[in-house]
Amino acid sequence: MSKFRLGDGLMDSDSQRTDLAVADQWQYWKRNFWLGVINGVLFKVGITFSHPSTVLAVFLTKLTGSEFYAGVLTAVAGLGWFLPPIFVAGLVESLQRKLSLYTHMAFGRALGWLWMIAVVVYVAPNFPIYAAILFLLGYAVYTVTGGIASLAFMDIFARTVPFRRRGAFWGLRMFWGSVLSIGVGVIVRQVLKGDWGLDFPNNYALLLSFAFVTYVLGWLSFFLIHEPPPVWTPPPRSYKEQLKTMLELWKQRADFRQLIKVRLLMDIGLIAAPFYSTYAVVKLGAKPSLLGSFIIAETIGSLLANVLWSILADRKSNLFVLKCSIALAAIPSGWVLILTLLHYAFGFQVLHLYPLTYFFLAFSGTGIAISFTNYVIELADEAHRPTYLALSNATESGMMLLPVLGGILLNYVSHSVLFSIAFLGVALAAIESRKLLPAFATFIRPPLKHESIPKA
Repeated sequence: MSKFRLGDGLMDSDSQRTDLAVADQWQYWKRNFWLGVINGVLFKVGITFSHPSTVLAVFLTKLTGSEFYAGVLTAVAGLGWFLPPIFVAGLVESLQRKLSLYTHMAFGRALGWLWMIAVVVYVAPNFPIYAAILFLLGYAVYTVTGGIASLAFMDIFARTVPFRRRGAFWGLRMFWGSVLSIGVGVIVRQVLKGDWGLDFPNNYALLLSFAFVTYVLGWLSFFLIHEPPPVWTPPPRSYKEQLKTMLELWKQRADFRQLIKVRLLMDIGLIAAPFYSTYAVVKLGAKPSLLGSFIIAETIGSLLANVLWSILADRKSNLFVLKCSIALAAIPSGWVLILTLLHYAFGFQVLHLYPLTYFFLAFSGTGIAISFTNYVIELADEAHRPTYLALSNATESGMMLLPVLGGILLNYVSHSVLFSIAFLGVALAAIESRKLLPAFATFIRPPLKHESIPKA
């Protein structure tokens, strides 16, 4: 334990200074807090340069002439991020320090991204279908290693950022990332319009290169985190034992099961996620340069949402933010359906209103991003935090195939059907979210049957 003086020259009623004991875990929390914020800002900028549902989805559609590959991209992103953690959660829990795992996975992510850039430059001009497949392979490497790294990241975050600063942590990451992303959106629009003198596909290779530079800087910032030791580290266990742990946690926690139910219903909206941008280009006649406007609208939505949601998360609760955000998540699909009706039934030109779709997507998505994982962490006990996160991810990994299903369905149904399915799923999620209770109102988890927890 370390100590600091309360006040600067201030005395208590007995004219004595007061020494407060501070757990070693929190000695470096301010340094860790700001390094984590810098990491998030840089990653937000990188994602804006290469957004999967806008930049990369349109790139693959333009490269292959098919929206199917855009759906596969979204599925690869989801499966790569959500499924692998279930296989390594037990290993991650047994590590005294998680930062080394994060570092090794960062190298894997870097190699995957460099592979994608090389494919765009050297393969895409002459072999578009092969390029799309190889591109998705590199993206899979990037997302799989990122999914594993996320367990280490979230465990370090929970041990370095105090509870009442977690809303601010996520809010500041996304707020300043969104501020910088407004300028990034302008750059994306100029590059794709040809103002920088690059034609397809080299213009996309440049955007991927910009993203890579910001990702590298983001990884380097997180490498500087001071990671405190965990209170207790479970012993290493086999994958069979890990599955047993997950099953016991699942049976014991009705509150956790309800949260997963809500998330699965909300994930139905993924069936339309990559097709908002391709719909505007393929059906409504938008030029690819309009993607810059989508990114700017998304960035403004994220900017405003961060201010609101981060304050409410810390002053109200993460659950309150989660419920509000899920309710608002039904707006994007509903808005596009309204624009479709205005365009085809009444002949209105709606492209100038279409960027609002991405404003609504960002406004609701930011709230979910800030509150969902924080709420999972609140439900979890410290020793099994990676298991809760991995189980949460694994249960929705199958939903990541919905964009592929959406791409297949578009061969038989209209985009409006897809958007209607998305709207219905999110609406049901909003109704079910009303059953969620504050984390501290739920019961204390008893020890798992097959584990022996050491006495304090």
